[in-house]
Amino acid sequence: MVAQDKSIGGDPGGDFFRNDGLIIAILNKNRRQTAYDGPNYTKDVNVDEFFFTWRGSGNPGDPPTLNLGGRGGDLTDDRTVWDGAATVDGTSNDDATEDTGYTLEMWIDLSKLGFDMTRPEGDHVPISFGLYDYDYAWPADPTRQYLSRAWWQNPWGNDMPHGVGYVFGRPDVTVSSGSVPEVNEPDFRIPVAPTGAVVTLDGRLDEPVWTALEPTLSLQYQMPPEALDALPGLFGPYQTHWFRPGGDAENAPPVVDPTIGRIYLFAVGKTLYVGLDTDDQAINGDLSDGIRVNIRAKQNSRPGAPYIVKRFRVAIDSSGSAVRMEDAAPDSAGNSPVQAAIYLRGSSTVADPSDVDEGYQIEMAIDLTQIPGYEDETEVAYTIGLGFTYFDGDGLDPAEQSYSTFVWYMNEGNADIWGGPTALAYVDPLLIVANEAVAELLPSTVRLLGNAPNPFRGSTTIAYELPAAGEVSVQVFDVLGRTVKTLHLGLQQSGRQEITLRASDLAPGLYLYRIHWRNEVRAAQATGRLIVVQ
Repeated sequence: MVAQDKSIGGDPGGDFFRNDGLIIAILNKNRRQTAYDGPNYTKDVNVDEFFFTWRGSGNPGDPPTLNLGGRGGDLTDDRTVWDGAATVDGTSNDDATEDTGYTLEMWIDLSKLGFDMTRPEGDHVPISFGLYDYDYAWPADPTRQYLSRAWWQNPWGNDMPHGVGYVFGRPDVTVSSGSVPEVNEPDFRIPVAPTGAVVTLDGRLDEPVWTALEPTLSLQYQMPPEALDALPGLFGPYQTHWFRPGGDAENAPPVVDPTIGRIYLFAVGKTLYVGLDTDDQAINGDLSDGIRVNIRAKQNSRPGAPYIVKRFRVAIDSSGSAVRMEDAAPDSAGNSPVQAAIYLRGSSTVADPSDVDEGYQIEMAIDLTQIPGYEDETEVAYTIGLGFTYFDGDGLDPAEQSYSTFVWYMNEGNADIWGGPTALAYVDPLLIVANEAVAELLPSTVRLLGNAPNPFRGSTTIAYELPAAGEVSVQVFDVLGRTVKTLHLGLQQSGRQEITLRASDLAPGLYLYRIHWRNEVRAAQATGRLIVVQ
């Protein structure tokens, strides 16, 4: 790091903020707990913070020091794990003359943190950077003294509440291997419902579009390592945590029903459907059972501010009905971006500790256009920043044995220090929910499902649905309306089809494409757009 700084130094008292230098937060895979029987598994235990700062330095000419913050203290002095050096153009902790700046150089052995970029497929390292700048304190000059910081992804060292970036390394990509390949993999993909799929929002996950799905993820209090490892995303198995209010108190009752919450997802346009299925044997009815869907806005409230996270919570009340809470709560006019319903399975009852319940299901429809940034989406394919919290409260007899737990994946429900990053989910128009019942639902005309990736370099896949068998061709036009490519695909069957379009003979720029379909009875067409990049 090269910093142009006219006043370099740090607070001799060791104040966390009052210093110059660099903070790096990196996931340490080796730090994840191996014993999960504790009542609370908090969110910041898996991250190491690397300080290369003037923290605690107060003498003129002192160099910056290498130390770890709140986590990973055992690595602080281990120079087989990390080391660094610095040069200063000026005199630190002395404002008698103006400084020019400083340079920091450091290395970190990622293998000691559980990563291996030498594998053929490489590895991804979750990381964030924060820069601290403390000026004119040697001696203190109230007219100029100030403290500032700037960060990429996240301001903190021992946690990643605001966001996380990924550094991807692969052995075949070197400083001399040419252009860096494009890498844009989401944490998971959300399928879309086919044309004609019908969902009745009654709480029952029994329509074909639901029954064709596998759970996107499953959450459970005190999840075993194999269950954590099955969670989607690069960071999901390490940014999934749980908490039990009062669970660390002496004589706290045991958790006898750590229910698994299975979460299902699909999309229709800009509506996200969320399903929760559990086998909860003690449905409480005091709003302690349910789900929160945490969605990060695509626009923040002001430059430099944490991104807004909308908290859409649905809980069960004493009558067994769905209660929309937090950002899902209806306004004074009864409007809400969320519609929800609950279904009690079998003979399940609510708030009756004398019986054993069979579980419940929650069905949610979230209008994404009511979240900042999503109303501007124009493409069929788009990304969503997502996190989930699963609530499980068990009211037992006697009441002293009752408890509540909650487990969260990625984001606990905030955009502040207690929140967590969100997973990057991609609504993929090429990923269609399908089983035999759904496959019978055919469009009445040609339906374009879009192309991915878009923009693209080498090739893109165009997906579409046909109402019946017929002859198909594809034409590509430039912005002046000239035909630049024609593909005659011949006879294709009804239903979903896809083709691969290569850009080898297309110059970078915007193009339109048109799919023509015809049979002996009628004809139809659909038009889309694509962008070729250098």
